Amino acid sequence: MNIHKLWEYREYVNVNGMMLSNELISFLQNHLTVLQVENHFTHMQYWGQIYAVDADYHIAVGINKDAIHDRKYYYSTDFKFWGLLPKPKKKYKHLSLLTTFPFRGDPSLKIKVIDESFDEHNPDRCQTMQEEKRLAATISNICDEAEVCARGQLIKQPDGTVVINPNFYGLTGPEAKLIKSYLHIRPAQQRWNTNLLTRPDYNYSMDFLDSIDQDIPSGCWNLSVEQSGNVAYLKSLYWPGMSYFHKIRSSDAGFLYVGNGRKILDVPFLI
Repeated sequence: MNIHKLWEYREYVNVNGMMLSNELISFLQNHLTVLQVENHFTHMQYWGQIYAVDADYHIAVGINKDAIHDRKYYYSTDFKFWGLLPKPKKKYKHLSLLTTFPFRGDPSLKIKVIDESFDEHNPDRCQTMQEEKRLAATISNICDEAEVCARGQLIKQPDGTVVINPNFYGLTGPEAKLIKSYLHIRPAQQRWNTNLLTRPDYNYSMDFLDSIDQDIPSGCWNLSVEQSGNVAYLKSLYWPGMSYFHKIRSSDAGFLYVGNGRKILDVPFLI
């Protein structure tokens, strides 16, 4: 969520069962504005909160020229020091899904993770992972699978750069009720012509991302329209605590994750 609009967005987040207190908003706006100025980010967003035993992690995202490829993630436990998260390796993204230990709130802490896909005599069966790397991997997994935007919220310019659309005026009521109106904020993984073949109103500048209606299994997203049909809410069953809201026919929209960083792997068997 845009840090400069947290006061406006708090009413939508409260409706979805999450609270943004006055104190939290003040801390975020003060410290993240400084972080934005120091790093010359064009946009600064509050990504969410990951619960930990000793001190919760608060996550922020700085965006430069490209809204997908030029993003930097920061974490803090005290709102004063914001550490830059390292780029996660594929190995740690896999291990972070296997660990059952809660986060402690200590980035330097090392934990052992057992990968049961290996034979018990394989030296790679038990591996060590630092909590900072686990945090980066967890956030990357959530972003790949659950961070979303409304169609038209991000646009691709002729030079290939993806930017936040300054002329985004929101989805219409009928559009907001369709799962295919929401897109993953990540490089496209589907075939380039997937949207071209399924959308009669295809627009290359808006439909370059994967629509969440292609996600498996069907029904892994919960879409609801509340507040007398004025606000659409989207939740992921895989990642409890993930929330996206969009005020229909307006530019107001935001993503927020508040949870323990654990993925529900049993979703395909629960639907």
